[in-house]
This record gives sequence, structure tokens and C-alpha cells, in this order.
Amino acid sequence: CGQVKAQTCHLRELDLCAATLLVFTQNPSGIATSENDLNKQCGYLREADTCLRNYTKKCMTPLQRELVSFITEGSMRLLKEYCTSGSQVRQNYLKHATCLNQAQKSQRNCVKDLQAALETVTAVEWDKRIPAGCCAYRRFQMCTENLVESKCGKEAVEFMNIMLRMALSRLPDIVCQGYGPETQECKTLLPAPGTAPKGARSNSVLSRLFSAYTGL
Repeated sequence: CGQVKAQTCHLRELDLCAATLLVFTQNPSGIATSENDLNKQCGYLREADTCLRNYTKKCMTPLQRELVSFITEGSMRLLKEYCTSGSQVRQNYLKHATCLNQAQKSQRNCVKDLQAALETVTAVEWDKRIPAGCCAYRRFQMCTENLVESKCGKEAVEFMNIMLRMALSRLPDIVCQGYGPETQECKTLLPAPGTAPKGARSNSVLSRLFSAYTGL
């Protein structure tokens, strides 16, 4: 029984949950711009939510589950609004969707840098994984914010960050304070911008799934 639990509680299980979110955040056909597209996205988001809930139920202590529930409470509330037809969140999303869709098609370099960084996260020593993950997240966030602001304005950036928090919860904002992409620590940990990811040849399960969804 313990052996079965160890297998199902491997961190790669979380990679598979994250892969479902990649369909939401990096769909090659672009982001949702209609009610029908939004409903499809909500299906992926609910799958990711179920995946995470199953993992926490099987693999975490009651105290750990309570902590996860506390961290993700706002995200779950936002997810419910996003997936409710006619809600304020959904109306605001559709207001910015067309421009965000155009901006997403221009963020190939941001995505490639993120994928190369994710490959580094799985390759570094355990005590460096959280810093490397935070540096990867912050660099991607800064890259996409600059791109979206130049094409769609500050209001769209603010809304994009709301959507990002919905996908990832506030955990990165809590854990990753102080890990700016321009800090020496991040520059040391991450591959230089423009480094080509290994993609399908990577040892990272998440990176290989990333390639499958994005075509990189």
C-alpha cells in the first residue's frame, strides 16, 4: 500500500496536473474570445482542479491540505466567476480577449524562455528548485507584461495578472517575493534569454508536454 502511495504521490503527478493548465494558458489556436471557447477552457480548468484535489487528498496530511485550501481559496472563487456565464469577470475577460489573443501570438520568445527555464528547474539540486522556479515564473511574467502593455495597455496587464493568479493561485506571489529576473541569483540559475529549449528531447516531463501543446 505504501509503495502504491509513493508511486501515485510522485511530483510527476503534479506535472500532469500542470499540463492540463498549459492547455488553458498556451493553447496554440489562441485564447478564448467567445462564450463557447470559454466554456471549453473551463472544462480544462475543472480537470486541473480535480487533479490537484485528488493529489492533495491522497498525498498530503490534513494540515497540508488546509494550507493548500487557504492558498487557493481566492483562485477557486475566481474560477467559479470565470466559468459563470454573464459574470463580471467573464465580461471583463471578453472585453480584452481580442487584443490579448493577438498579443499571445507574439509571445513566442517569452514561452521559449519559460520552457528552457522549466527544464533547468527539474535539473538543479533540490534546494535550488524553488528559487529556480520562482525566477522562471518572474521572468515569464515580466516578459508577457511588457508585451501585453505595449499592445493592449495597462488595464489589460492588470486583468492578465488576475487570470494568472486564477491559474496558479497566489502561491507564486507569496513564495517568490524577492526573486526578480534581473537579480544575480536568477541570472545564475536560469539559462540566458534566447536559449533554445530541448523540448521533446528534454528529461522534464512538463517540458515534453509543453512541446506537445505548443509545438515548440
